[in-house]
Amino acid sequence: MDKEKLRKRALSFVSIPADFKPIIEEYAQGENGEGEAMFSWANEEKDKGLTINLDLAGNLTKLSIDMDEDRDFNGDSLDVEERKERAEQFLLSHYPDALSDLTFYEKEELGQVFRFNYERMIMNLPLKSSGCFIDVDQVGNIVTFSYKVAGHIPEIPTTLISKEKLIEHEQNRLDFKQTITNLYTIVHDVEEDDLRLVYEPEPSFMKYRADILTPTLSIIHDEAVSETYIPLPAPSNTTKQKDLSIKEVVGITEGMEIIREVDMGEETGVVWRDRNWKMEEDDLSISGFFKNRSEDTVKAFISSKTGQVRSFMWFKERSGDLKLTREECLQKATDFLQMILPDYHRYLQLIVRENEEEVDDFRKTESFSFHIHNGKGVPVELEIVIVAVNRETGQIDHYSGPSFDMEQLRQIPTEPVISKEEAKKIFLSHLNFELAWDKDYDEETESNILVYQACDKYTRTPIRYIDAMTGVVITAKDK
Repeated sequence: MDKEKLRKRALSFVSIPADFKPIIEEYAQGENGEGEAMFSWANEEKDKGLTINLDLAGNLTKLSIDMDEDRDFNGDSLDVEERKERAEQFLLSHYPDALSDLTFYEKEELGQVFRFNYERMIMNLPLKSSGCFIDVDQVGNIVTFSYKVAGHIPEIPTTLISKEKLIEHEQNRLDFKQTITNLYTIVHDVEEDDLRLVYEPEPSFMKYRADILTPTLSIIHDEAVSETYIPLPAPSNTTKQKDLSIKEVVGITEGMEIIREVDMGEETGVVWRDRNWKMEEDDLSISGFFKNRSEDTVKAFISSKTGQVRSFMWFKERSGDLKLTREECLQKATDFLQMILPDYHRYLQLIVRENEEEVDDFRKTESFSFHIHNGKGVPVELEIVIVAVNRETGQIDHYSGPSFDMEQLRQIPTEPVISKEEAKKIFLSHLNFELAWDKDYDEETESNILVYQACDKYTRTPIRYIDAMTGVVITAKDK
């Protein structure tokens, strides 16, 4: 179907509210005739929207309807089985033969909705990225739908490696590193978000091809870029964080106004733009949508707890007559850090990568990355501070700070109670392996391969860490 026929077909699936307007109409077709069309409508003032994706034959592949969480609901909610029945009715109305290929796998409660997952099963295991999920609200409305057909059905291996061999293999090569990590309740099986001193297993993700008797990693990662960490000298600048407003930290000028402000729970997202800015032309493509949302803007995230700037990015070009060297830009970056993260030099180290200091006279910004540690050399996992300095203006065009309050880091114990040897014993006493289908990254075309992936023998979820103070096993959250 052409774009206009697909748009009319999309409109036949849903009723578009009168206060919604079209924001995306995208049509993409590949060399072999495959492709997708995407149509979105929204009320941007209320931050509500509706999106439909169709394949080029007009089949519904995705549906997303933002729920009105503020609406009054006084009626009786449908029970789980009634909602499941609505989900299957919807699925069969679009794919009449779906349940001959797909099997109901699990349900999840996601706030006001229940999600029902239907999977293509081989060896009683779900294929990766194959099947569908359907979200149903209290009154039976379908608010989210996603459907993907398996491109290739894998063959079942005739020989499988034994779990005992895998555990023995891990026992001989397993190591642990001491680190500090941010634990999140949505990711980890913990009672509250928390910054903790832990032991992380190395390798952290244990996954093996199931049909090769010599244990072989199913995914070969690219070699890491060589990095060195350079300590930072104590600053002479004594500017305090409290002396600056949010606008002053970000660099917002009088000619700019807030065009969006979104409460995201732990953070508030704020977007500024010049008051007189106008879109040059109506463009409903995806690139046009992002241009309308981002061109000439400044975006920042503010901590809801502290009211301090967590990060910001200038998408609006700023030019000047300066020609700062990398060394001069580094001084600008560290001056900024002293304003926003007092005593930063105690916890940050400059990351220097191979060939990073090569001069590029045409580069408009110099970007610096900083490794975070606890002041005693123990790293904070996955946390990097980034500062980008405009060489022409000396202003900060991008800042990305820690996702936590630095006071939390100061309160973390510096010495573990549990030794590395004890952590290894605890880990191995919980270690098990389970079969699963995973993407075969060695193949050019999309396909699946049977793997063994490590898990906790009690929760059947991946083991992420051992608490360095208590010895508690910290696993991934069970979906």
